[in-house]
Amino acid sequence: MPTRACEHQTCDMMLSMPRTTLLLEDDAMKAAREHASRHRMSLGRAVSELVRQGAERPLATEEKGGLHVARLGRRSPRVTKALVDKLLEDLP
Repeated sequence: MPTRACEHQTCDMMLSMPRTTLLLEDDAMKAAREHASRHRMSLGRAVSELVRQGAERPLATEEKGGLHVARLGRRSPRVTKALVDKLLEDLP
């Protein structure tokens, strides 16, 4: 069966890109859709761009008691001894 040839460079690029399924939380999906709409791009391209932006942003640190620690955002959960203990229990 003959296949239709792509005339656009984007078609060639899309054929070589891996496909995957993501389960995004509602707020993340909303942000991605808004970004895609605002910049007139596909949802997949918007998600890729937002992931790259997050991955390339340097981690903010500060010195406390002679140690460099990550500076967490306001929405980050508080790191408590109970949380650390639970995470340690989950290690293999």
